[in-house]
Amino acid sequence: MEKEELLIEIASLYYYEGLTQSEIAEKFGISRSNISRLLKEARYRGIVEIKIKQKIPLDYDLQREITSKFSLKDARIVKSTELSYHEMLKKLGTVAARYLKAILNNATIVGISWGTAIYELVNSFEPEVYKDIEIIQMIGGIGAENPDIDGTELARRLAEKVSGRYRYLHAPLIVESADIKRAMIQERNVKDTLERVKKADVAIVGIGSTNPNVSSLIRAGYLNKKELSEIKKLGAIGDVCAKHFDMYGNLCQINLNERVIGINIEELKKINYVIGIAGGKVKASAILGVLRGGYINVLISDDQAISEVLKLNDILRIGDLNEIYS
Repeated sequence: MEKEELLIEIASLYYYEGLTQSEIAEKFGISRSNISRLLKEARYRGIVEIKIKQKIPLDYDLQREITSKFSLKDARIVKSTELSYHEMLKKLGTVAARYLKAILNNATIVGISWGTAIYELVNSFEPEVYKDIEIIQMIGGIGAENPDIDGTELARRLAEKVSGRYRYLHAPLIVESADIKRAMIQERNVKDTLERVKKADVAIVGIGSTNPNVSSLIRAGYLNKKELSEIKKLGAIGDVCAKHFDMYGNLCQINLNERVIGINIEELKKINYVIGIAGGKVKASAILGVLRGGYINVLISDDQAISEVLKLNDILRIGDLNEIYS
């Protein structure tokens, strides 16, 4: 583990997880005085900033359980029992923004997708000057009724907040055929952007669902309820960067996946930090699929969603699939 990664890990355990310096020292097999020195160094390097902020209660037990069960780098699980869905999303955005800030000093390229949860992250992100950061739109534009949640606008706004550059992916998210997609990704601007985003240090993604009540692709007009029902019958339970996967996390062999313009999912999985943001029980099945597929390694969610994810994971292990697809 490199020095900066060690500092981030120790600072996260101390400031986010609430472990004592003695507990962290035992975990790493070094002295408590060394932990104290490393925490001071993290503050000196700007990895840690001490500010008075609104406290957002986190469920540390669920964080540890979900991180361990799915081999994640990290998780932040917000306590959401008394929150509306909209309030919960705003809290997830705030927590995600704070997490991004904690790791951004090590980043030079950040890939961003689209959606309401990522909008809340960008909205909550406190402006700060970073050195030589580029924000890249990872998937094609959706042409949403609300342009604020589209990747083009999110890339631009986040770049402004970090005093960085931004780069658009000049293509629609979904095209009419796989042949059209193959032609478009050979266009110079599109090809260069897709090659560039492979070098990202951090990726920020939402987790989509095939539940028609919360499907962003339906709201954006890319799918209707009948089409969504058809891909559900073929096993789709959720999507990341508009690529649909089943409950085991396998990419579905469906025509829609062949028509999406954006980062290749296998390339996404190679990025150092892939932060997935989603919450609410209605997203639990999709979150389970994305975790099983290993598409993200940092999860920002809420306690109600993750309690349901763990329950569904147990059901999946014993083979009762009806509840997963209900």
